[in-house]
Amino acid sequence: MVKEEDAEELFKCYTDPITVSHMNNDNCGGDWNISTIKNVKKGIAGWIKEFEEKFYIRWSVTHKQTEKIIGTIEIAPIPNTTRFLDGVCENGILRVDIISAFEGEELITEIFRMATENFYIDFDIKNIVTKARNSDIERTLALKNNKFNIYEEKSIIKYSDYYIKRKEQL
Repeated sequence: MVKEEDAEELFKCYTDPITVSHMNNDNCGGDWNISTIKNVKKGIAGWIKEFEEKFYIRWSVTHKQTEKIIGTIEIAPIPNTTRFLDGVCENGILRVDIISAFEGEELITEIFRMATENFYIDFDIKNIVTKARNSDIERTLALKNNKFNIYEEKSIIKYSDYYIKRKEQL
């Protein structure tokens, strides 16, 4: 799970202009403008509070070869008025923020594979949705590698540029 000690390395992620352009802030409250490590620590404190309130969880992503933190992943319930494991939440939104230098098809494929192998059971959900714009070439390839489909019906999430993988697709 993300922790305050990760702030310095996460600062590199959240000040990378390419990473920021890929971030999914749909349906997130507040302004996510990172200009200091203090801002990152404030964000981490908020993520920890949300976890303690059993809303969502965000993890730091550590690159295996360098042992450096290169970003975060989050799974949150949809709609955001539900909680996982409450018997009502069937959908999770997966947010993946990775420093652009590491956002290659292979690494992102591995992250999506790990999420789909675990999150349906861990969070008792039926669907995982995640955002990728057409210009996010490496990310869209990784989604296709993991059998995510373009999501157009908008019954789960009303925003554009989403992909979905249903539990029954496993």
